[in-house]
Amino acid sequence: MSRIDERRVYRRPLPGLLATIMIVVESYPAVAAPTLCKADELVVFSCPTGAHVASICASKNISNSEGYMQYRYGRKDSLDLAYPEPGAKPVDVFTSGILMFSAGGGAWLRFSKGPFRYTVFTAIGKWGPSGRHATAAGVAVEKDGKEFANFPCRAAEKSELGPEFFGRLGLNEAKPDEEFEIPEAFFPK
Repeated sequence: MSRIDERRVYRRPLPGLLATIMIVVESYPAVAAPTLCKADELVVFSCPTGAHVASICASKNISNSEGYMQYRYGRKDSLDLAYPEPGAKPVDVFTSGILMFSAGGGAWLRFSKGPFRYTVFTAIGKWGPSGRHATAAGVAVEKDGKEFANFPCRAAEKSELGPEFFGRLGLNEAKPDEEFEIPEAFFPK
């Protein structure tokens, strides 16, 4: 899911030079999100969370019958967490879900490691100033079922999360009692 900038969706004609400047600025490609994935891997999700980066990386051949997927958190030169170990099938480790709002939606992937449960997500909804569209994305961490830490994306994320990708992997959807609710820490203040 990509970020939506409402100014690009609903735009009034701009006079002369200002219109030309807007066209030139909008024609530049978006800056790529930093990632902990290797050049030969698919970036499933990645964003900076401050001094660290959260990424989900997969083999290019990822499907429901082959390939790998791994969550990585840390810096390029040192990972704080890489999970699961190589060889694990994504369908045995991750669950997925879709978020639906009246004016937006999102998607998430989740895995558990010991007493911790990690949910990587991206969403858009009308929770911005004056009810404008705004995005929320990052990693929510629970310990023993209670909110433990939240790592919001501090800049644009790259994300392949969504029904098409989840279907390609044959990921299990979360049960109703395992649904994800975005923690308040991710919403604009």
